[in-house]
Amino acid sequence: MAIKEKFIIYYLDLLRELEKEKPDFLFFDVREPEEIECYGQISKTINIREDDVVNELVNLEDENFQKKYGIPKPDQHTKMIFSCYSGKRAENAVKKMNEKGYTQVYLYRGGFKEWHDKQNPERQTFIIKYDQLLEDQKKSDVLIVDVREPEELAETGKIPKTSDVVKEFKELSEEDFEEKYSKPKPTEDTKIIFSCRSGIRSERVQKQMQELGYKQVFNFEGGWEEWKRREEKKKK
Repeated sequence: MAIKEKFIIYYLDLLRELEKEKPDFLFFDVREPEEIECYGQISKTINIREDDVVNELVNLEDENFQKKYGIPKPDQHTKMIFSCYSGKRAENAVKKMNEKGYTQVYLYRGGFKEWHDKQNPERQTFIIKYDQLLEDQKKSDVLIVDVREPEELAETGKIPKTSDVVKEFKELSEEDFEEKYSKPKPTEDTKIIFSCRSGIRSERVQKQMQELGYKQVFNFEGGWEEWKRREEKKKK
C-alpha cells in the first residue's frame, strides 16, 4: 500500500524542522552504518538499520532504548521521519511501523542523495531566503518572477512585486517585453528571483535560465507557502 501524501516529507519541510532548536520529529536514517561512515548523514539523525527498525523501536525495552540512543523510546504517537539514501528502504521502514500501529510516521522520500545535492555550496549561493526577499522587493533593479499557473495565482494571490513571466525571456523582443510588463527586459546580469508554490518549479526554471546564459538568477526556495506562513505569523 502506498504511503499517503500527508505522510511524505519534502526537502523544505525537513530543512525547517532541522533549523528548530527542538525539532517536532525524531529523525531516523535506516542505511547501513558503513554507508553513513563513508558518505555522511543529515544532521540530528539517529541510525537504525532498516532490518532492525521493529526490534529497536518496538521491541526494545524502554530503559535499554534510552541507554542505547540517549533519548526516550518513542511511543505509538511520536512523530518520526525515516530516511535512507534514495527513499526505498525508508519507505519499507515506514510501512513496518504502520503495521505495528504507529500513527505519526513520515517518509523523507528524497533521502540523503537529495539532501546532499541540495546542500551543494554552489547551489546554496543562488538560493534566496524570506528575509533577503523582503530586501530585494525594495530594489527597482531586481525582477521577481512567479512561475505558477494563472489559476493558482487567482486562487491564492501572489507575492507583491512579482511578474508572471517565463518563456517571455526568450521569445519577446526588448521592445515587446517593456510594452507588456512596463519594465526593461532583463539582461544576462540582471538579478532575477524565481518563485512558485514550494520552490520546485522555480528551481527548474532557474536552471533553464542559467542554461540560457543568465548569471544572476535565484530561487526563492520557500515559495508562496513560506511567504504565506511568514506573513501570517507577523499578524499574530
